[in-house]
Amino acid sequence: MKRKIIGIFVCMLLIMTILPMTVLAGDPEHPEIKDELNDTDLSYLDIESAWFYEKADQPEYLYTALNVKSLNLKASAVLSIRWNYDGKNYVSGFETYRFKEDAFRSGDPKRASYWQWNNIPECEGTTDQTTNVITWKILKSNIGNPEKDDVLKNTRAAAVPNGYASFMYFFTGRDFRDFAPNKQYEYGLNYVVQY
Repeated sequence: MKRKIIGIFVCMLLIMTILPMTVLAGDPEHPEIKDELNDTDLSYLDIESAWFYEKADQPEYLYTALNVKSLNLKASAVLSIRWNYDGKNYVSGFETYRFKEDAFRSGDPKRASYWQWNNIPECEGTTDQTTNVITWKILKSNIGNPEKDDVLKNTRAAAVPNGYASFMYFFTGRDFRDFAPNKQYEYGLNYVVQY
């Protein structure tokens, strides 16, 4: 009987230590950022969700992922995820162009003017048109070197038309941008760094 109680106690202890690790990391089913669908007329700018995650075998990287309703790599747009770490703002951004090579970037956005945006370090990234997910692979050294148990706060995502498409607002009076969460000064969940 004593062995059973000790066995149960050990199992409960293992579950209690493993469970928080799975809850703290984001994934498509448990994203840090969620958004309403159909809150913009341009489906390639319609954000569904965004999340952060890491891989145990690559502790020097942070991954961010953004899911949109319909990924269109031929439309000019800037899709991004922003967060605050250690009192400083950071961004992972993906620029799509009609006539130019797409670019993944991540780091300090400063004021994010055109010239400053182009000086943000490029990073690795992938797009999946089957799942409509954009993924960034970010060197932690480019985003303040967060360490295990550090917290990324004030998480938000944005999708905006780029270049000439951004002027549609002035001609049509309609704002095609999408932000997640929708309301300004609202944020998604915090992300706790795992490795």
